[in-house]
Amino acid sequence: MFSSEDAHSMPCDPADLRRRIAAASTRDTVRGLIFNAMFDVIRERAGEAAARGCDPRHEGHRTDFFGYPVVEYLQIAWCGADALERAEHGVDRAFWLFGHRAARSELASLIGRAFTSFVGRDPRRMMSNAAHGYRATVSYGQRRTEWLGDRHARLVFRRDFLVPPFHCGVLTAALETTGVHGVEVKGRETGFLESEYEVSWAG
Repeated sequence: MFSSEDAHSMPCDPADLRRRIAAASTRDTVRGLIFNAMFDVIRERAGEAAARGCDPRHEGHRTDFFGYPVVEYLQIAWCGADALERAEHGVDRAFWLFGHRAARSELASLIGRAFTSFVGRDPRRMMSNAAHGYRATVSYGQRRTEWLGDRHARLVFRRDFLVPPFHCGVLTAALETTGVHGVEVKGRETGFLESEYEVSWAG
């Protein structure tokens, strides 16, 4: 679940983007498939020109299984969120859409299908193995899952470059693949490049 009450009604903060870019190294990469998921969202809602215009390479596409600098991903995400801000009533909703589509695309890929075959339709196994899912798509960050109840988990992220609404979209899509209902995901920043997520579902 995403709450529009948390959405930003103004464009992304360029100073925040610069801080995240400055913290990245050349070893911090994102798979092309995740780029392409974001390009698809931008293209569907703002058009081909926006998808290419937000891309430093002016291509609007990457090779799915190659790794690309997270710096490029951040630049495109911030530009894309600004492009969608008015239509989506806030940049947070745009980031949520990027994350949701990223997870859907990843879980439909060859690697993602192997992962979902391993976890099955068990939401607890999905959340317990979330860190493994992330490692298949990005080279950076540490993530762990803490259980607060049978259907209630806390995920702790460290050195992750994306904002909480993005990961709320990712985790929502991941749980949706298990067939559960009443999914609720709430995220908050706990420090620079650090965040936590409360994840629960009804059954």
